[in-house]
Amino acid sequence: MANKTEDKELGFGTKTSAQKTRLINPDGSFNIKRIEQSRWNSTSIYHALISMSWLKFNLIIFCYFIVINLIFAVTYYFAGLEGLRGIEGETEIDKFLEAFFFSTQTVSTVGFGRLSPGSHSISIIAAIESLVGLLGFAIVTGVIYGRFSRPKARIIFSKKAIVAPFKDGAAFQFRIANKMRNSQISDIEARVTVAKLELENGVLIRRFRPLELEIKKIIFFPMTWTINHPIDENSPLYGMTAKDLLESDAEFMILLSGFDDTFSQTVSSRFSYTHEEVAYGAKFISVFGQNEEGQTTQDLNKISDYEIVK
Repeated sequence: MANKTEDKELGFGTKTSAQKTRLINPDGSFNIKRIEQSRWNSTSIYHALISMSWLKFNLIIFCYFIVINLIFAVTYYFAGLEGLRGIEGETEIDKFLEAFFFSTQTVSTVGFGRLSPGSHSISIIAAIESLVGLLGFAIVTGVIYGRFSRPKARIIFSKKAIVAPFKDGAAFQFRIANKMRNSQISDIEARVTVAKLELENGVLIRRFRPLELEIKKIIFFPMTWTINHPIDENSPLYGMTAKDLLESDAEFMILLSGFDDTFSQTVSSRFSYTHEEVAYGAKFISVFGQNEEGQTTQDLNKISDYEIVK
């Protein structure tokens, strides 16, 4: 009984009963808002840089490069540009721009040669900037390596889950596939839990009920996998209609874990389907075929395709 109780508890507790939005976002993050005493104490800059999108990461690096060089260009300017050999600008704007580009050459240790320090103050500033540049590029290089080497399961989920005819009854189903063709995942295991409101002593409480799967684990994952939960007398979904799912604010939460051969590490992926993303009386359309060489083919563009059946 202890193990069964542990399977039901996901860490959300009963305080989420009043929440009207999904608990797990489509990207796998948790839809819980944290209020911190101090945001800086609970924020990891490294984790933020590792997990953000490439567009945002590149924008931050570009802004960092511009800001650092602007700071040193201003420093050179007020330290006296007469101490910088090779200045040819006639206007103050041209001189400042030359100081800015000298800063970009110094911080990157490129040093084209036309401009060079001609005083002790400018030399000291250039030396400090060189150190800042070396440390900055070392940090950025480490973060980029971390982003590339971070293990992550790239799993495609069908856009909708379905309740399909199965044997003499019905089953809750959804399809997944490995998005990366050159990365293999083995020993992949699926755990599915339905979160729904249940009336207890006149109060609606959100309960988490694990769904027994027909197949919980597969050894190899080269093809699509239709994860299937037979809806029988022991199922938390037994006798529930689409209206019942709506009234109970049902959400199906999925955790996948497996061993990635590329990274030699265990990777995981989270996903969820709300009651609005479940199609009743449907059946998935096959994604499989065969080419002229006799190989089995699968069209991942059809992974979400289904048809309504009677």
